[in-house]
Formats: sequence, structure tokens, C-alpha cells
Amino acid sequence: MKPTALHRRDLVLLAMASLAGCATRDTPPRRLYGLTGTPPLPANAKPGQDNRAWVLSPQIALPELLDRDEILVAEGSAGLRPWPEARWAEPLREALPRVLAEDLGRLRQPYPVTLGAKPQPDNDAESLRLIVQVDEWLARQDGAGLQLTLRARWRWAPLHAPANTALPAAGAAELTVPCAANADALADAYRRSVMQLAARIVAGS
Repeated sequence: MKPTALHRRDLVLLAMASLAGCATRDTPPRRLYGLTGTPPLPANAKPGQDNRAWVLSPQIALPELLDRDEILVAEGSAGLRPWPEARWAEPLREALPRVLAEDLGRLRQPYPVTLGAKPQPDNDAESLRLIVQVDEWLARQDGAGLQLTLRARWRWAPLHAPANTALPAAGAAELTVPCAANADALADAYRRSVMQLAARIVAGS
């Protein structure tokens, strides 16, 4: 018996559903990553000389290519590719200021570091605003593994300080963190690079 148009439509729908089911079973589940954990303080971390309270600006400038949830890896001379099935759970633009402030605070104890607002403990204490800009934060293939590069600049502005107060010198750093070629290791390298940046800022203050 020849199939009717209705039967043909049902067969097509059944085939499409079957293919969709296979695709769902064959596609690895998406995994989410973040700037989490508490890396150990660098062995060569220096305490710095500035004992004023620091206020980190929450607006850290980042390259536009980081305004996405994909974890990108450089490919070739100018290409980029997302790491398969790996995504940031939180925008880096929101996560970086919070995590950097935490690391700065660990490195500067007992001197305070706050994010976005003036420090509260002592209204007469001098305080400085720290402004950070990230120019590059990207991994590249390095042999069998990856190498994450973080290039950043920072400068200072007085918040509560006498006129013509001396400020720490502006600074810049280019940091490289090698890691294995998998999403877990790459996310950990991003987190460790933040701690290394914090250590450079404190050492130069």
C-alpha cells in the first residue's frame, strides 16, 4: 500500500525526532566555570610600602572580546575559538573586580582594601582609589598545553588625602600562566593570574 501524504509527514516527523534524540545523547553537557578558589600567595610576594586604605574601582576595563560567556583560545595569527562546551558562569567584567579586591586584601593585611566605596573604619585615614585596565587576557596553544597571558595597567587617584599627596607610581605587568589543554586547567589559570596581578600591584605600591 502506498503511503499517504499524512503517513509521509508522520514518518518525517518521527525521523526528525529520532535524529534530535541522537544529537542530544551525543552532545556533551555544557560545563560552567568561574574565578573560584583561593590560590596560595605567590612565594615571592612583597608586602608593599603603602599603608593607606585602597578602594578598587569596580569598573575594570576589559577587551570587548571578553564580553561573552565562551572561554576563548587564540588560534593562528588572528583567530579565536571557543573552548568546546565550556562557558563562564559569571561575566568576567563582574567577577574580576570582586576577586582582585579579595586577593589584594589578602596580600595587604592588615591594611584595608574595599571595592567601589570609601572605607568606613576611620574617617580620618587617608585612602586611595585604584584604577585597573586589562589589555589582554587570552590563552594560546603552547606545545601540548596552553599559556594564558594577562597584560594589565593600573594607576592611582586620591580619595581622602591631603592636597598634592604622594601617590604610588602607576604600573603595568605582563603575566604568563602555563596550564594543561583542558577547561578545568584553563579556568584555574585565569584564577591564578588574578592573584599574580594582585601581587604585582602590591609589590609596586
